[in-house]
Amino acid sequence: MSREFLAPAEPLPHRLYTLGPEGTFSDQAARKVRDALGAPALPIIYTRTLPEVLAKTEADGESLGVVPIENSDAGTVIPVQEGLVKHRLTILAEYSLRVRFSLLANRPPAQVQTLLSQPVAYDQCTEFVTHHLPKAQITFTNSNIESLHRFLAAHAAGEAVAAVVPWEAGQAHTEHLLHADIQNFANNTTRFVVVRQRREREVFDYARHKTSVYIEPVEDRPGLLYALLSVFNTYALNLCRLESRPDKVTPWKYVFFIDFNNGPGSPQCVQDLVKTGHRITVL
Repeated sequence: MSREFLAPAEPLPHRLYTLGPEGTFSDQAARKVRDALGAPALPIIYTRTLPEVLAKTEADGESLGVVPIENSDAGTVIPVQEGLVKHRLTILAEYSLRVRFSLLANRPPAQVQTLLSQPVAYDQCTEFVTHHLPKAQITFTNSNIESLHRFLAAHAAGEAVAAVVPWEAGQAHTEHLLHADIQNFANNTTRFVVVRQRREREVFDYARHKTSVYIEPVEDRPGLLYALLSVFNTYALNLCRLESRPDKVTPWKYVFFIDFNNGPGSPQCVQDLVKTGHRITVL
């Protein structure tokens, strides 16, 4: 990822929003974005939740937001994916970050009563938790660093507690480190996206590696998905992600999120999708 994800005439942002506190994987990704921008002094503003990152970025035209959208094990980060539709935002770039977790505990695993974990982090460590923490009740937190802070507070209070924390946090607290690399898969990776406020007349650069679109069908009928996918086939465009989600209004009606690798036919493909009459949003 480089400065090229900003248009040549587009000024540098005044701030970056991401999920805090300092030390989260989102923070690590935001720092990589800052390095790519060549702006080491650019302030990073931390929020308590992922939806808050998107809301603040939408409201602040001089900012960028950095949020996780997909994990190679746990899958889509639903609040972010759906927030890209709710808020007027445009994806500028993506960045992949290797994700490793450790377990901190102040008791042997079988004696742990409470396990602190961020929900997506928990999904990436289920195999270890299932086999080693049979009695622990899960308490979810807003971030992996919050899990760390709450663990330290609970330990000081004498509670039998454990926490899923970033690998680096485990190395910083070796007195409580029970296990390192507890993620389900060794190559666990999270994909982050860089977003900014959507412009009134957004111009999309189909020379980029990928395009993301959101499709809201106006009707449900036999062959609907086949008809939509045939448009991509016409222009020999490879789909690298396809997901359906409830549309939140009509029960059992679905919308589609599609990522595809760009090619010469990308602009015409999007135009043809619009001509189908369904609601198409380029993210």
